[in-house]
Amino acid sequence: MRYILVFSLLFFTACSFKNPTNHFKENRTNSHYAKLEFEQSVDILPKFNQNINFNAKDYKKIFFKPWHSSFKNYKNQNLFWAFPIYLNPKNKYYFFNKQEIPISWFEKQIDNANIKNIGKLNQKALIIQNTLLKNIPTQKAILKNPFLENEGFPFDYANDAILNIATPVLISHYTKDKRYAFVLSEAGIGFVESQNLETFSNSRAKIYEKLHFITPLKEKEAVFSKDHRFFFETRIGALYPYYKQDKKYFYGKIGSKKYKILKKDVAKFPLKLNDANLKNQLNQMLGLPYGWGGYNLERDCSLFTRDVFSAFGLYLPRNSGAQKNAFYHFDISMLNNNQKKDFLNRFGKAYTTLLYIPGHIMLYTGKITDNNIVIHNIWGLRKGKTQRLIIGESAITSLEIGKKEILEKNLLLSRLKEVSFISLSQKEIDEINKYLAKDLSNQ
Repeated sequence: MRYILVFSLLFFTACSFKNPTNHFKENRTNSHYAKLEFEQSVDILPKFNQNINFNAKDYKKIFFKPWHSSFKNYKNQNLFWAFPIYLNPKNKYYFFNKQEIPISWFEKQIDNANIKNIGKLNQKALIIQNTLLKNIPTQKAILKNPFLENEGFPFDYANDAILNIATPVLISHYTKDKRYAFVLSEAGIGFVESQNLETFSNSRAKIYEKLHFITPLKEKEAVFSKDHRFFFETRIGALYPYYKQDKKYFYGKIGSKKYKILKKDVAKFPLKLNDANLKNQLNQMLGLPYGWGGYNLERDCSLFTRDVFSAFGLYLPRNSGAQKNAFYHFDISMLNNNQKKDFLNRFGKAYTTLLYIPGHIMLYTGKITDNNIVIHNIWGLRKGKTQRLIIGESAITSLEIGKKEILEKNLLLSRLKEVSFISLSQKEIDEINKYLAKDLSNQ
């Protein structure tokens, strides 16, 4: 699913809680930018009033799954799907300097990938620094046509995901130059820099799994090692182990390095799902730049939605298609825009409903006046074949943002295809099916 989305032409990419990035909105005065309709503050959003508890044990089971796997189980899968795409002369890619990448460069990286050694090690390891998961062993950005508004930065097609520090992975093998390791993680399979890994014995891994964990309440907060040097930067949705606490700090160890973190900046995992905590998580990510596949350690649409819920113990897969398929989902593409609004008014549940457009996913947050509202990280709105009304960040918008500047068929509402619900009773499922069957019969 991921590779189909990665190499298709993108329509999308993809708290007061005052956000420090709101100064960016002052620049939205020309035709390149979409005009945001609302104050970018979670204070304007409806209250979360549902009572849902997620099973943290289920989350940790998925989180640690790589340590209970083997690359032998993946031998029949196309793990290096990106390679033939890069080598296809019909596909043109560019470096950051807007110069076309020669096929010979890709051939060199693929040779270095050392794929004949797949599964040679099956070695447990831990990510010891926030890092990118790549589909080819390079740190260079691989861009499509950088002269277009829907391509170039921040669409680095070599990026697949971000692996937070303290994430367990399974090493298949190393590249020929030993700079990269090919790993299995809960977020997917790919290459990471070997300097960001520390190997674990089986006994050490068992001890690590039984530790207690904390999760950040602040994004991009500096964490220091025991010797008071910078260690890493927090990321909403991450899990960090700790072994003791006092009145002011949690104390933990990631790999061989110890750290301490202020208790006010984190919470014990899983974080309690309530309005205050949910709004804090959203606020921490609101206004942050869009980054395809985690470009520059930022988020795209599905990285945003999965990080919203991770701290609460709800696991979401990596890409948008897998996320909407993970829950009860209904096809509403046959409805017109007024019917879609009616559907959301009747059945939409604020903060536990995902709205899916092929290649893009949004978190439904309810209504403000007569507007159906979402929060999402999005590059832009389709204005022409290659033109975009750029948003370029996580933002609060309506489903009809840009309606005065783009064609109706390109509105988020018009392109809305499926709606997924994180929690539904059987009665609610029956009601939705009955509603959709009635509308289909009236077509």
